Amino acid sequence: MVDRDKAQAIYARIREQLVGQDGKIIAIEVDSGEFFLGRDTGEACEKARERFPDKQFYFLRVGARATYYIGGFAI
Repeated sequence: MVDRDKAQAIYARIREQLVGQDGKIIAIEVDSGEFFLGRDTGEACEKARERFPDKQFYFLRVGARATYYIGGFAI
């Protein structure tokens, strides 16, 4: 399981690098601190898997409180 706190700390550290990328998805590999940007989860995951085929990733939508919204619920 991916360490959420570690992923959030990485995101806080790289947030300034993501200015102008609102709405895009990032996949964060928490052990290395590397991240991969995509138009959607599939694209971000594909880029991340090229570099780290056996790792798990933490996904975030840049500039949003949640990665996905389903009805009135944020996840």
